[in-house]
Amino acid sequence: MSGVFDRLTTRTLSPSTAFFSLNLIEKTEESVTFDVIFPPESANPMGMVQGGMMAAALDDATSVAMIDGYNGEKAPLSTDLHILFHRPLQLGAAHIRVQLIKLGRRSATCEGRLYDADQKLIATLMHSAQPVDRPS
Repeated sequence: MSGVFDRLTTRTLSPSTAFFSLNLIEKTEESVTFDVIFPPESANPMGMVQGGMMAAALDDATSVAMIDGYNGEKAPLSTDLHILFHRPLQLGAAHIRVQLIKLGRRSATCEGRLYDADQKLIATLMHSAQPVDRPS
């Protein structure tokens, strides 16, 4: 595992991962699973999680998984984020499961799925990116 998960745990990876309290739960050969918390500041006028906040959390989780997939040497420069919203999400705890589809020299693709606390599918994100060298 790369040091990206250590920085995630200490909340020093990025302000957005800290905002969502993104936390690694499990890493297998097939997927990476995170816990995420949507705070009151992520609410829409109906009191549910705003769609852009869900997209941001999925973007963060898929990016962290790609950075780890490149052993911390590359980071994703997003070229496309395609999201499908399946149902509304209550504020609070949720889970994100990321499956790396392709980690190539010129392109990377992964899928992130957001689940509520009852494991109901909330949103699906396809994330395409160009891998670039990470700054030192």
